[in-house]
Amino acid sequence: MNVSRREFMLSAGAVATAMPSFAWDAIPPLKVRQKKIEVGAERPFSVLHVSDSHVARIDSRDTDAVYAFAKTRSRIGRELGEYYLDAAVHRAQCRKMKVIHSGDFVDFMGEANLEYASRRLCTDDIVACVGNHEYWLDANHRETEAYKAQTIPRIKGSWAGLPASTLRVDGVNFFVFDNAFETVTGAISEAFEKTVAEGLPIVMVCHVPLWAEACPHRRNLCGMPGSKRGDAVSCAFVDRARHEPLVKAVLAGHVHKHLEFAFSDTAQELVAGALFNGDCIEIEFS
Repeated sequence: MNVSRREFMLSAGAVATAMPSFAWDAIPPLKVRQKKIEVGAERPFSVLHVSDSHVARIDSRDTDAVYAFAKTRSRIGRELGEYYLDAAVHRAQCRKMKVIHSGDFVDFMGEANLEYASRRLCTDDIVACVGNHEYWLDANHRETEAYKAQTIPRIKGSWAGLPASTLRVDGVNFFVFDNAFETVTGAISEAFEKTVAEGLPIVMVCHVPLWAEACPHRRNLCGMPGSKRGDAVSCAFVDRARHEPLVKAVLAGHVHKHLEFAFSDTAQELVAGALFNGDCIEIEFS
């Protein structure tokens, strides 16, 4: 596909001009679902759980390949991701809450997107795990662990959980990890065991929902036995998490649909709908 930067910018401007329904005063407000989860926190606190903003910025630093790819990714309905992200951050700041973003902060990894994300994620107000789109460099987005190596050096330091990290909030460990390609690695399993050893309640944060018998959505799950990516390491990790009583909640995204179901006897799984549709979940942990 031969698409020059100028052609893309002109076509994008034409689309924007032809969309009167995007008048700012006509955009629906955030759709905020309220949820309470008892986890055994030192004191009650709340977070705003969002996912899949799919911010899609481009500028002159991006290559022609990125411009061509961006044009294929321009789909009506996702243009409001950045708008709703601003609204979500503002809501959280006014209520003194953290924003937990469970992946696909950006739609693809170009220079403009990277700069924007790095700036927005440089404070501790937003904790963002990596999603599969963070690894999409161009149309050749192979979803393999080897492909990640090209992107990880660029996003390390902005996105959490590469491959895994733990954030403690009021006596609760938020275990943030990378399952962007519906799999986990042995390093993530080892990090999880170290978090368990601390003996605190655990909230798991990842992009792809974790498999559970109660899950109403049977596609795009991590650790689902018999699936195309139901590898032994991922299945064992999810099974281990489902049998760990310290795990109290799982926060995920990816499917662009709000879901709530039992992950285990002790934990709920909350899947946030797409932020580009204005969906988010305000969760009070007690």
